[in-house]
Amino acid sequence: MRRRFCFVLSFLMIGLFAQACKKPVPVATLILRNGFIYTVDPENRVVESIAIKGDRILAIGTDQEMARFVGPKTAVLDLEGRFACPGFNDAHIHLPRGVMDGHELDLSGVHSIRDIQRAVMRRYEEIRKDNPGGWTVGRGWDQTLYPGNERPTRSDIDRFVSEAPVFLRRVCGHVAVANGKALDIAGIDRHTPDPPGGRIVRDPRTGEPNGILEEKAMDLVIQYLPPPSKAAATAEILNLLDRFRRLGITSIQGPCDSLACEILASLLETDRLTCHVSMWMPLEADLSTAKRTRSKYRGTMIRAGLLKGYIDGSLGSRTAALFRSYADAPETFGLQRMTQNALNLLVLKADREGFQVGLHAIGDRANRMALDAFELARELNGRRDSRHRIEHAQVLDPEDIPRFARLGVTASMQPSHCLTDLLWAEHRLGTRRSRTAYAWNELAESGTVLAFGTDWPAAPLDPLIGIYTAVTRRDTSGYPAQGWFPEQRIGIGEAIRAYTLGSAYAEFTDPMKGSLEPGKLADIVVFDRNLLRIPPQELLRAGVAYTILGGKIIYRAVPEDDVTD
Repeated sequence: MRRRFCFVLSFLMIGLFAQACKKPVPVATLILRNGFIYTVDPENRVVESIAIKGDRILAIGTDQEMARFVGPKTAVLDLEGRFACPGFNDAHIHLPRGVMDGHELDLSGVHSIRDIQRAVMRRYEEIRKDNPGGWTVGRGWDQTLYPGNERPTRSDIDRFVSEAPVFLRRVCGHVAVANGKALDIAGIDRHTPDPPGGRIVRDPRTGEPNGILEEKAMDLVIQYLPPPSKAAATAEILNLLDRFRRLGITSIQGPCDSLACEILASLLETDRLTCHVSMWMPLEADLSTAKRTRSKYRGTMIRAGLLKGYIDGSLGSRTAALFRSYADAPETFGLQRMTQNALNLLVLKADREGFQVGLHAIGDRANRMALDAFELARELNGRRDSRHRIEHAQVLDPEDIPRFARLGVTASMQPSHCLTDLLWAEHRLGTRRSRTAYAWNELAESGTVLAFGTDWPAAPLDPLIGIYTAVTRRDTSGYPAQGWFPEQRIGIGEAIRAYTLGSAYAEFTDPMKGSLEPGKLADIVVFDRNLLRIPPQELLRAGVAYTILGGKIIYRAVPEDDVTD
């Protein structure tokens, strides 16, 4: 009896000692409960609840399991069954161009050259009141939507505005039309040679420039454009940040000029930056300068990312570099912005210095050039976790698809481009080449990491439009009913993964974001309907209920009384 008593006493003492040594349960600052939460973790788990402490995820699980982290000051958000997933990460966006868009003429809604003329005339009348002779700058025209598919020329613009310069970029940003005054300011005439990597389109009868400038030829005029003021640029970036919040975008990646960098840093200092930014630098940049920039921007909110280079142009402008000529323009194979040797040297140098490289490549020839350059760098510099990327990877030779995974190259793609391109891409490429255009499924099946973005402002900013396109390969009207080459569709879960964890992987930030797992940043978007269970067409009507960045609710579309203390 005495021996049993001593045993029980010893057991109790051990239990009390263990309880005393046990770590106290951490208290969450915010708990999301009663949701359908798609974690995008390795098991693709769906959970009810997430506990957040500060800016990090503390734990995930059932409502009952997360209740243990509730303290006196814990805020609890009842999702009422809503769907949640990691915040979207736009892997390819053009912030500097976006800065200018707020002060440029938006031509994305026009449907004819006549509409362009009317819009230019109206803007010119506004400008000349305060700035006679000032520039009229615009973007967004797309001849594939116009009767006859004709591009506007200098004569079309000069007919309405000839005494002041006009410069209008195509929607893709790879082609522009300039009127006579703008060409005069830039010194472009019939004797001006095509710059390397660019083309001045000329009248076949007279040899005079017809106003169309392709690729690097645009730079001849762009250097004379007035830059936006810092105040105007700040206002436009703040407007963009508001749009990001409303769309559930918590991270972006893209080229960033010096003015935008300065503004973003200022917004961070004043606690107004509500999006993680990975800034790209030009591949042609001085590498010592790029290293200093990389050292300067290494934070969680702003970081210097890859070195971006351009190999070709766009399919819509017929400047994408192809192996065989365009089906609807047999006289051209597109336009290479640099030679293979020049590209190899740039990639080798950047890779040797430990930089990640992203190469713009649309056509099958351009994509082959990018893969060859990456493979050469791997052979000469040695294998490492470089995560080099091809931006767009739009038209691929079937033989090159397996090379992405084999070389560890990420396919950074923008499904929204297919939304409009499917209406005319076969005219450009023919049926055979179109089968491996926008080859999301085939790339994924080969083991390639997909990273999704928008290429805004060349395509809509809403991630759900891109996800809808990746899942259906149809336009917003539902055409074609079975999808354009439907074998290249991917599932909704895969598309969300490409827009979250895939994009984080593409910028080396997957250890801290991209999925909802303990220890990662609490960047979350909540929708008003379950994206995994609704018909694809309904994706276009889904709305964001909450956007959460680093554990803080930065946007809500529902009343504030849904959060309890």
